[in-house]
Amino acid sequence: MKRLVIIALLVPLIPGFGQQPIDIEEHINKLIMQGDDSRNSNYYDLLIYYYDNPIDLNKTDGQALLELGLLTHEQVQEIINHRQQTGPFQSIYELQTLAGFTPEVIHKIAPFITAGSSETLGAILKKLPKSRSNYLALGYSRLFPTAQGFVNGAYSGSPDRAQLRWRMRYPGRLSIGITAQKDPGEAWLRNTAIPSPDYLSAHVYLEDQGRLQQLAIGDYRLQFGQGLVLGAGFMVGKNTETVTSVKQATLGVIPYTSITETRYLRGSALTLQLARPWRVSLFYSNQNLDATVADSAARIVTGIRTSGLHRTASERAGRGRLNEQVWGGAVTYRQGAFAGGVVLMNTLYDQTIRPPDRLYNYYRFSGRQALNYSWFGQYEAGGFMFFSEIARTHNRGTAVNAGLLGSLNAWADVSLLYRHFDPGFYSFYGLAFSERSVLGNENGFYWGLRLYPAAGTVISAYADMYRFPWLTAATAAPTNGLDYMVRFDQEINDNNRFYLQGRFERAARQESTGPVYTNSPASLLKLLANFDLNTEMPLWFRLRLQYNRYRQQQNEQGWLFYQELNYSRRKLSLSLRLLLFDTDSYNARQYAYERDMLFSYVTRVFAGRGMSYYLLLRYKPIRHLTCRLKWSYTHYADRNQIGSGNDTLPGNERTQITAQLYYNF
Repeated sequence: MKRLVIIALLVPLIPGFGQQPIDIEEHINKLIMQGDDSRNSNYYDLLIYYYDNPIDLNKTDGQALLELGLLTHEQVQEIINHRQQTGPFQSIYELQTLAGFTPEVIHKIAPFITAGSSETLGAILKKLPKSRSNYLALGYSRLFPTAQGFVNGAYSGSPDRAQLRWRMRYPGRLSIGITAQKDPGEAWLRNTAIPSPDYLSAHVYLEDQGRLQQLAIGDYRLQFGQGLVLGAGFMVGKNTETVTSVKQATLGVIPYTSITETRYLRGSALTLQLARPWRVSLFYSNQNLDATVADSAARIVTGIRTSGLHRTASERAGRGRLNEQVWGGAVTYRQGAFAGGVVLMNTLYDQTIRPPDRLYNYYRFSGRQALNYSWFGQYEAGGFMFFSEIARTHNRGTAVNAGLLGSLNAWADVSLLYRHFDPGFYSFYGLAFSERSVLGNENGFYWGLRLYPAAGTVISAYADMYRFPWLTAATAAPTNGLDYMVRFDQEINDNNRFYLQGRFERAARQESTGPVYTNSPASLLKLLANFDLNTEMPLWFRLRLQYNRYRQQQNEQGWLFYQELNYSRRKLSLSLRLLLFDTDSYNARQYAYERDMLFSYVTRVFAGRGMSYYLLLRYKPIRHLTCRLKWSYTHYADRNQIGSGNDTLPGNERTQITAQLYYNF
């Protein structure tokens, strides 16, 4: 009772509580718009996932909290210690009783955490229709002028893009959802026995029912260890979270709700709690994948298609041509400071995969069956977390990922990561820390540092040295690479902040010298300066300047500048951006994150010379309905057509209209 009284007294002190609910769209945008826009999509996916599936403070081992990138290792340990000493949290606002948790910190993490208690399935089903987390979202988008593929008849469908998301969820316990999408150029409905959108995904997901900890029926993903065999890919890779981004949380079975049409499993999976420290996960998936057919009679395909597009005759011909079955399991153990487990996954195809006869494909997967297995573990001691995973593709190659992260003291966090992926290692659903998106043929060492020298000041840095033991599609021979970044963040006061960031990468790229391809040294320098003014007021501004310099034989430069104005007040919010860009080539291209519809992460790529602007309007006419409308325009000064092939737009102007209706019930 005493704890409940304290919580009741503290709740009014939390910014925004008891006034307006947290605007999750605005909240995530402020968190995401802080770094290298070409690498932030995984972070956006992570925040959306934890908004849909909040972290339970009474059950977390701390990994997921670190993965958010919003808390230090010491703050996460405070949560664990408090729970062990005083019992389960009664409310997330009990965090205010912990040292280091200011109202501002709690406000920042509040949308992504919960303090749950066990409930029966009957009670959950009874409360589900009344949950304030249910929603229906309808989206529409169209690009002008009309692309060449619609004029010459290459695309079978209309230029419209349409999306639907329906979800009923009781956070931390039950989720039921359907996602549908039609891409531009695709038909509205597939010509099947039961007409359906081009892409349709659904799931039922249940958590925390006694020994049944997780159950997914429909589309789902799996994440264990460091993701060498099974990884969902949240916050994996080099970004401004220089310390925590090297470590993945073992989430087990998680529902799939994305509109990305690849890298998910379709079937069923469950996690059972056997004895207290032991868990067992079992999974099975059966689905038809898009593939490029080389020989129908011999049942040979050259590869799996991942675009998810079915616009042209050739794209439709490859639809669902390869059947994939995946089954396996994982056993995990957690006791005290140690956690570990093993994973086994078998993948079987109904046709033989045979990559094109290229030298860089020598070690790529070929055949009909792949068996992957791994061991992973972590141990916490002295404020540090040591973690590793050792995986193997049977009879092909081994992968090792090992590192540590933690706090040296109150003002310094550090992370180290070593990785070694044999050229013959291959993982269909793995997604771990690496330079390339495909695991295999890579060795590297990463060092990350985060300093807090003064209040409101953060200095982040990383250095990554890597090597490709075998040639890749972009190199003519084995090669080395170096990538490092330094960033300085400063909060001037509660409403104003700025940051400076520099990143340099040196690698090798192949170039043609007559009939022979050779490696040529290449480097990329990226500088960024960003100023946010009045960020907590109804009206706030952002100024950003970006500069790139690419060198391979000669210098190629590019810069980008934009000014953004955002206004938010009760039912109405506006976002306006004016952007100018000038690059010598595509090698010096610029990336810029744009505000868009809820659940949509948009990064624009700018190459050439021109200007762009967008206006995003959000309006709430009634309590549960939000309407969003965006007008985006780009003018190029150095060309009279945009794009290539069937996606060519005539003229030098590009306009896009996007709209969304979001109903929360």
